[in-house]
Amino acid sequence: MMKETLGPSKQQGAVLLVALIMLLLLTVIGVAAMRDTNLQERMAGNMRDHALAFQAAEAALRFAEQEVKTDYTNLISDTLYPVNNETPDVVIFSGFNGNVYQAPTYTITRLPHPGQLDMQNMVNPTTAGGDSLAAGESLILDFVLVRIEATGTGASPDSKVTLRSLYFVEE
Repeated sequence: MMKETLGPSKQQGAVLLVALIMLLLLTVIGVAAMRDTNLQERMAGNMRDHALAFQAAEAALRFAEQEVKTDYTNLISDTLYPVNNETPDVVIFSGFNGNVYQAPTYTITRLPHPGQLDMQNMVNPTTAGGDSLAAGESLILDFVLVRIEATGTGASPDSKVTLRSLYFVEE
């Protein structure tokens, strides 16, 4: 009987071709996974930046609301409440301790008085938790309407959040 020998002249190289194809597939999968991870990391950084900007703006807004609430009589001036439709002065809030690009700022603007306020028509007694305002008497308050606008930035200058609130101050 004759034996066939498998020498270098009889090999076709199919294993090499299969191995190269598998290596190519693994490379494509690895590159796609790296791109996906990079994108997710950038998205998480942007979300953190936005949350930091929101926190800075909210801190400035709450501080300005407290200032209006506790020290309203001293805030009545042309610097915080402009006349003749001038733009209000921007106040820098330095009490925020976060690592932000720029300290948050706020403006306080006195708005035109909308007239007397009838609380009985504004409050729904079924959702307000009681019927005390539905007893037939209207509660009319003398108040000033104030708009407070606060702007905060995140760690980068591109991340900005602006919050606005309307605040009623009794005179």
